[in-house]
Amino acid sequence: MINKTKAIGLVAALAGTLNIAHAQERQLTMATMAVPGTTVETVSHGFAEKANEALQESGISIVVNDSLLKGAQLSPAVRDGRVDLVLGVHPYISGSEPLMGLQSLPGLIQTQADYQNVLDNFWQEDLAQVWEKNWNAIPLVEGAWSKHVLFTTKPVTSVKDFQGMKIRVHNPETAQFIAGLGARPTPLDASEIAVGLERNLIDGLFTPACYAYHQELWRSVSHIQDWGIGPMQGWAVLINKEVWESLSSEDQETLKRIGQELEETMWQNFAAASDECIDGMRDNGLTVVNADQKQREAIFTPETVDPVVNKWVQRASEKGFDGQAIIEKTRSVTGNELK
Repeated sequence: MINKTKAIGLVAALAGTLNIAHAQERQLTMATMAVPGTTVETVSHGFAEKANEALQESGISIVVNDSLLKGAQLSPAVRDGRVDLVLGVHPYISGSEPLMGLQSLPGLIQTQADYQNVLDNFWQEDLAQVWEKNWNAIPLVEGAWSKHVLFTTKPVTSVKDFQGMKIRVHNPETAQFIAGLGARPTPLDASEIAVGLERNLIDGLFTPACYAYHQELWRSVSHIQDWGIGPMQGWAVLINKEVWESLSSEDQETLKRIGQELEETMWQNFAAASDECIDGMRDNGLTVVNADQKQREAIFTPETVDPVVNKWVQRASEKGFDGQAIIEKTRSVTGNELK
């Protein structure tokens, strides 16, 4: 029979063991957006699932929350340490970070290949420096939304049709560009888009094809039009820098590997997923129009493009980098002119 002293010692030892095991468990919160059927949902949830499986022995788990913060609050939240990981959206912060708005300059980055090539050649490294320096975050994935197109309640077939249209946009470069066409950039929370269309608060919006499809925005519009206006828009999975530095080098390498694998898969499926969503909306009765070269030349003119570029270069200078040099590097990669 165990005496009282030994029993107390056994209980204490057991409690100590449990406390050590409990101390080794660490739950990280990832804040993202409720956007079913998009690259954002696939990657953010997939990242957590793969990380949870790979980091079991380290006692680390990631919990995804898609209702904790609104889109524009995500990047500031990881910067301030209010959450451990987030889905940061480039156009939402390009007003204060012009480097995040590079893809929105008129005619500069037009295709998936353009976007990937610019990332691979220099932009991903430049973005990583901005994320770390200004947002206290380390990027684990650099991705993109499905193709951005213009959804409207009436056809837009010429520059004349843009005039007076109330169009919801999410970045300053596109807002300035369409204002130059005579449209009226109109701010509207994402949750109010469908109602805004139905009540004529807006006549249209630029948004990712798969976001529109799965949110059933096709019920509130009649036309999908591809004018080549900011067709590629980025996002990134970010981890707070202090949280990152608290992880072991092995766990850091694991998260980097998972991020790279998911990034590669996303790009492999990118074009097919965008096309599938557009085809789905066509099947639901929407008219799909791709503006031809002549139509695009009518809106991409020096009068509409130059003010956007000049403003962006000025903002870049204020942030301490040579915007014109960045544009030239981008052009050398894509072969596209600002037009």
